[in-house]
Amino acid sequence: GINAEYGDPCLADTLLPKFVEMIESAGTELLNICGQCIAKLLKSKVVSPPHTVAYLTPLMWTHINSKDTLVHNTWLETLITFILVSEKSVLQQTQVISLALAKGNLSQKSSSRIACAKLLTALCQRIDRSQMESEIFPAVRMLCQDIDYDVRCAMCCSLVQIAQSIGEVRTMKLLVPEIQELLQDEEITVRNTAIQVLIDIVPLLSKDVVATIIGPIIWPYFDIVVCERPSSMLVTVTQLFGRLGVNMAEVMDDVRRDWYVRYFIKLCKMEHPSSNGVPLENGSNALLLDITMDTIMKKDTDIPDSISYLCAFNFPAVCYNVGAKFVVESNLLECYTALSKHHHFSVRRALAAGFHEVAKILVPDTECLLPIYTTLVKDPSIKVQQALIANMGPALISLNPPLSLNKGALPVDGLPELIEPLLQQIVCISKTREWRSYTSLIEAWSDLTEVLSPEQIHQHFAPHLIKQLSKNVMLPVRRAMLRTLIKFIFKSKYLYQRNEMTSQLIKGLSKCKKFNQRLLFVEFCYLVLDKFSKKFFKEHCFTPALLLINDPIPCVRIRSSTLLPHLKSQLKMPSDRPMLQQLEASSRRSLMSERNKDVLAHIQKAVIELDNGDVTLDSEPDPEDRRREEQQNFHIVKEERDVRSRISLPEHVSSLDLRGTKPMQRKGSMASLTNTDSAGRNNRRKMSISSRRSSTSVPRRASMPSSQLVEVVQKATRGAAPPVKLRASSTKKG
Repeated sequence: GINAEYGDPCLADTLLPKFVEMIESAGTELLNICGQCIAKLLKSKVVSPPHTVAYLTPLMWTHINSKDTLVHNTWLETLITFILVSEKSVLQQTQVISLALAKGNLSQKSSSRIACAKLLTALCQRIDRSQMESEIFPAVRMLCQDIDYDVRCAMCCSLVQIAQSIGEVRTMKLLVPEIQELLQDEEITVRNTAIQVLIDIVPLLSKDVVATIIGPIIWPYFDIVVCERPSSMLVTVTQLFGRLGVNMAEVMDDVRRDWYVRYFIKLCKMEHPSSNGVPLENGSNALLLDITMDTIMKKDTDIPDSISYLCAFNFPAVCYNVGAKFVVESNLLECYTALSKHHHFSVRRALAAGFHEVAKILVPDTECLLPIYTTLVKDPSIKVQQALIANMGPALISLNPPLSLNKGALPVDGLPELIEPLLQQIVCISKTREWRSYTSLIEAWSDLTEVLSPEQIHQHFAPHLIKQLSKNVMLPVRRAMLRTLIKFIFKSKYLYQRNEMTSQLIKGLSKCKKFNQRLLFVEFCYLVLDKFSKKFFKEHCFTPALLLINDPIPCVRIRSSTLLPHLKSQLKMPSDRPMLQQLEASSRRSLMSERNKDVLAHIQKAVIELDNGDVTLDSEPDPEDRRREEQQNFHIVKEERDVRSRISLPEHVSSLDLRGTKPMQRKGSMASLTNTDSAGRNNRRKMSISSRRSSTSVPRRASMPSSQLVEVVQKATRGAAPPVKLRASSTKKG
């Protein structure tokens, strides 16, 4: 069992002594790599416990005392890994507890005592609670009262993990008194760590304990901090404010919740002395230091700017804690508006990154957020735009309250206030070099179908994308435009809108002089194949895709040849027999006339797949195609039903008469009805004439199987093309 789990012991006996010998003379870089490798070996249990004790444990204790900080930290993490993966018997055999306690003596260096704090934290997760209370906790208490504030801070950071191991009773008995003393420490860093640890252990305690013991410690502490002048302590309190509300939500009544909101408003109003509430332009933004959590911890940024950044970061958590009612009734929205116009772009970026969460909480009262969102959309900073685009879809959906509550319907009036800002936003981003942000914005536009009405999309957004599709050179951007346009077409409410957008798109791609646009049309065909029904594909894409096989550019012919089997799969017999004949004739013509060897090879492969492909019969049911057709016509049929209910159409007016026309007036004029009826009669007259023509039998030409034609072309290219006998058609002549 040991050999199966830990590998071959003979191999370990051979390699480990050489490994230890090599490490003795290794440099700093090699020592770091070896320490990381040993940690991975311990986690994967490749080395057995006896070999670990004999060879690896002495190495860890030797290099943990290194004067090099990087080597010391690497081997300390390796030793902690050994403690976490080893059994209790192995820990007792190696005397890890006694060695760890020895490193915590006051005679040792501060780095050694910090290492002792980390080792004791790992040991608390592996040994018994009785042994922990008798041996470990005296050392923990001593390190919490160490003369060096770095040691006190390191030990305080480890108290959360210790509390998770010992339970609620011992936490209240042993750890909370130590945390209370650390909250009164003379060093601000220690106090910051202590309040963070106290908030983090709240989820581990019962509701009564938090309400009666922990709460009376935290609330006065926050009141004292906010009364002082802006300092790093106030920055820490602001950073923990969202976490405080989440952990203390169960014990907060209305009075305490009101205090929570007023406190946060006071933090939000701590403006920078030089700030006038006006965001700087792009050129001035470059002079500002980017605020992140790392720069805040390193104290590299101004305290007021850091507080504003943390308020924007914690705003969704505060709204979640107090609820939508408190947010609307209080002055929080005024603070939110002020933060959206902050002079520092990092504050506005943090606000934009969490806007969708705030909007989701305030549903259905999101009308008040629309001006703020418009301000962020018009922001001149590209970093703010990137943060806003990342969650643009959920934010837009939450801004339309009726749609957020009823997801089955299209918006009627939409949000006209957003049309101009969104168009300005995409124009500004298209002028930058951030093509990834441009792609993300276009993909986010696909969610506009859930917010704006189909008329607004058809009038403003679809023409912009179709126009930019021929101008942009970035392939990911153009592909994103195609996917978004496909969704616009799919969500159309009127058939004339769908036909117009589809015809413009196909004409701009398949008949464009640029070959890359014609290549993009092939991708458009694949998107239509995945999304729409067979009927839609045959009506719009079949003939243009077939014409691309004769394109003058070889790479276009190669790419379009892959569509041939898919074209055949869309046909149904016998109703689509003319299309099948056209497809076979075009493929044979391409085989016979192609001179490029690479293109010919792809066409031969496609023709063989075409010959082996099956064709669906009209009588065979196709549930997948039926489902797609119902989905793509869902909104059109629903709109027709609404039109019928508004203008009381007679029963003899069919849905086909309505789909090809533009939307009627809501009051329903007689002229529109007359035009509709005449259009229906003309359609039925044309259908009857075409049916009489098709009833006349037309003799078919003798055709050759595609596979036989491939063999003929292959022999012809080798210089030996024998005469071919055409296979007689089985269709009777009329």
